[in-house]
Amino acid sequence: MIRRANSKKAQLQIMENVFTIIIIFIILIIAFFFTVVMQKQDQKKIEEESAALNVIKKSQVLSFLPELKCSENNNIDPDCYDILKIEAFIRQINEDNFYYRTLLGNMKFEIVKYDPSPEINSELQRWIVYDNPKPKDMGFTQVQFPILLKDIVSNRAYFGMIFLEVYK
Repeated sequence: MIRRANSKKAQLQIMENVFTIIIIFIILIIAFFFTVVMQKQDQKKIEEESAALNVIKKSQVLSFLPELKCSENNNIDPDCYDILKIEAFIRQINEDNFYYRTLLGNMKFEIVKYDPSPEINSELQRWIVYDNPKPKDMGFTQVQFPILLKDIVSNRAYFGMIFLEVYK
């Protein structure tokens, strides 16, 4: 009888140990999944920050392209784009764009000219200055900012917008 009681106690202790191991194993699995989810969220945040920095970098490169800027007495106006220079730049890119592909990368750069009169808000002209999409379409981040467009031939100024799409 004592032997039976001891064997039942031993079986109960073994069962307690097995359940304890199972509970610890379940807690470890939950902790592992929690860690994986947190790391995925951190990775997504890092990718978003990297994409935002890439857009800022590309817009800064465009801001310092003298090939497109208005200039008077060798002084370059930072927010002014010359329409004649834009058209010449597009022809240059179509002929030899290796330099600009390495400089600008995968992005689309458009300039839109609007009518300056207050009662008409219409698009007059659109130039796709540069477009180099990635082979796999993963979407893009778009930024737009206003600029001044000068037509040196007619000596007129227009309101314009730059639409910058940086491919992910």
